[in-house]
Amino acid sequence: MPAITLETWQINVLNTVSMLILFTTAIIALTRNMLAAIKAYIVQAGLLVAMFLTIGLKYEWFLGWSITATITKVIIVPWMLYWVINKTKYITEKEEPMIPLGAYILLIASVYIISLIVARHIVTIAHFPSEVGERPLVTSLALVMLGLSVITVARNAFKQIMGILLFENGSHILLASMAFYVPETVEIGITTDAVAFIAILALLAYKMVKINADMDVSKLTTLKY
Repeated sequence: MPAITLETWQINVLNTVSMLILFTTAIIALTRNMLAAIKAYIVQAGLLVAMFLTIGLKYEWFLGWSITATITKVIIVPWMLYWVINKTKYITEKEEPMIPLGAYILLIASVYIISLIVARHIVTIAHFPSEVGERPLVTSLALVMLGLSVITVARNAFKQIMGILLFENGSHILLASMAFYVPETVEIGITTDAVAFIAILALLAYKMVKINADMDVSKLTTLKY
C-alpha cells in the first residue's frame, strides 16, 4: 500500500489545530466553571472536525469521520451536558481537586512534555510513520494521558465526564495519526459507544445532585437500593 503524503499546507493546518486543541484541553482541565468547560469542549470538537476535514480533502474516507464527529461531538454530547447543567443548576465545581492548583498545572505541563518525548520516540526512534505529522500525535497522547489524569484527580462527577471526553478525543486523533486506514465504520462504532457511555454518566451525575445536592464522588460511600 503506498505511503500517505499530505500537502504542506495541510500539515501546517493540522499543526495549528493540534496546538489549539491542547489549549482547549488545558481550559477544560483547569476551569471550575462547568459552562466554560462545555464551551471549551465544543470548540475542541469543532477543531477535531476541522482536522478530519483537512485530511478528507485528499483522503475522502475522513469525510465520514468528520460527519460523525459533528453529529456526536459538536451536537449530541454538548446537548446532554447542557441538559445536566440546566436540570441541576450546577455551574461551578464546589469541591477542590485532590491536589493543589499549582500541582495540577505542573501535572498538565508534565503530560505535555511526556507526550512530546513519547511521540518523537515513536516517529523517530521506533521509525513508526505518522502520516499527519508529529504534532497531532503529541496532541493525541496528551489528551489520552490528561483525560486519565482528570478522571483520577477530580472529585466532581461532571469534571470526570469531561476527562472521559478528553480521553475519547485523544483516541480519535490517535487513530488519525497512527491508523490511517482504519475503516470509518470502526470510528462510528467507537463514537456511538462513547455517546451512550456519556449519556449514562450524565444521568448518574444528575441523580447525584437530585439525591445528595452534590457531585462530589468522594461522598459516595454507601450504596442503597
